[in-house]
Amino acid sequence: MKKIYLIRHAESEANAAMDLDNPTYYYDAKITKKGEKQALKTKKNLENIKFDEFICSPLTRTLQTFSIIFPDKKPIINPLIREHLFHSCDVGRKPTELKKDFPNYDFSNLTEYWWNNDKPISEKKIEKENFNDIKIRLDKFKKWLNKLDKKTIALVSHGTYLSQLTGYMLENCEYFIWEYLNE
Repeated sequence: MKKIYLIRHAESEANAAMDLDNPTYYYDAKITKKGEKQALKTKKNLENIKFDEFICSPLTRTLQTFSIIFPDKKPIINPLIREHLFHSCDVGRKPTELKKDFPNYDFSNLTEYWWNNDKPISEKKIEKENFNDIKIRLDKFKKWLNKLDKKTIALVSHGTYLSQLTGYMLENCEYFIWEYLNE
């Protein structure tokens, strides 16, 4: 059995906004100052856990959250655990752009349009996913996870995606321990 700490990212600019898409678009939203404080609190809460693997979504808010909670670790960047593409904040950036902001992370497993199910798209266009798309990605992720020979895993992802596993929406920087048996 794997013990997976499902961690929702810290508060982002989009989480703090009243309206996610009007009048301001928050493409690949960054975390706020409040979010930084949330991540520091979560870092303290998890500091005595001996993780043997780290996984993170490639959206900026999760990468920033990860870098605060686990500053000396390098995660596996996995696009399967990205957020449900529904708002501007869920539109990602190309790996070359991410590398500029996160030079120590390996983005080589990402395709150019990873946030749009690998389909080329205008980088400011929002092609909404349906909930079946999340379920398909979740099934693919579980198959990937079955091959991972690790027992205690930290995973930084997103509210809607993680709610498919937890059954409820985690607060920013809240974590849930998922005891996963390979399927």
